[in-house]
Amino acid sequence: MALTFKFTLPLPPHLNTSSTRANPSSSFNLKRSFFSTKPLILTCAPSRPAASLRLDSFRSSTSAPPILDLKAGNGMNWYHEIEMEVRDYELDQYGVVNNAVYSKYCQHGRVELSQEIGFDCDEYARNGEALATSNLSIKFLGPLRSGDKFVVKMRISGTSAVRAYFEHLIFKLPNNEPIMEAKATAVCLDKKYRPKRLPTEFITKLNRFIRRGESNESDY
Repeated sequence: MALTFKFTLPLPPHLNTSSTRANPSSSFNLKRSFFSTKPLILTCAPSRPAASLRLDSFRSSTSAPPILDLKAGNGMNWYHEIEMEVRDYELDQYGVVNNAVYSKYCQHGRVELSQEIGFDCDEYARNGEALATSNLSIKFLGPLRSGDKFVVKMRISGTSAVRAYFEHLIFKLPNNEPIMEAKATAVCLDKKYRPKRLPTEFITKLNRFIRRGESNESDY
């Protein structure tokens, strides 16, 4: 379908014939030749209708930016658990665990979970690559104090091409009092700190770990 536009080009103020005294006829000719009052007609035909553009064509592109890195892989439907105890140097001036320390608890939990899966983060880092935390969101529900024992529960809730998504829970023992909820995103980086695909070894071991965990859950 062709589109047609009509418009008239007006005479600019500085070329107004009334302001030109030296040669009025030359101004008039300039007006008639370059700034004709006759409407101009332009016709253009779009190469393809806008409605025919589909998001699938962008998702399938190998050069898609990280913003189109959609969550795809299935995650764990249970939590891996480790028990810990509050140490004195983790307290703030109010006698409770400093807020910044909870990110370390989460990091420790992710390292423990990776080792349980069979993926060595330290060895991966020695090769110049990393599985780095790009986002961490924490919701505080209660305090921990010196000597408190608590359990950190964590799981991988899903994966995408270059990212792994983690969920964390902390409960104070022995009454399982909720203390913290957190979500984290880890992105795989190459030696130049650019996003790259998750290692095949990590995906393979994660899927094997998930199947083993689901089979153990079905035994109960």
